Amino acid sequence: MGVTVKELPTAEASFRELDIRGTFRYANCFQPALKLMSSGQVNVKPLMTHQFRLEQALQAFEVAKRGEGIKILISCDKQRQ
Repeated sequence: MGVTVKELPTAEASFRELDIRGTFRYANCFQPALKLMSSGQVNVKPLMTHQFRLEQALQAFEVAKRGEGIKILISCDKQRQ
């Protein structure tokens, strides 16, 4: 369970015209999503926009900080490098 009270920078969100949306769990979504991906009905590979080796983690976080990626993978697996 998360914290009961969380402060948000509402003035900055308003100034930057950001939308803040809350969710209450993803009840009953995880298993159907896995089935769609494993069956090939949904291809999520195009969502992985960047892939980095562990040694490049700082660069990966910089890319994420600039908002340049959708899904950024930092791989610790030597076979993927």
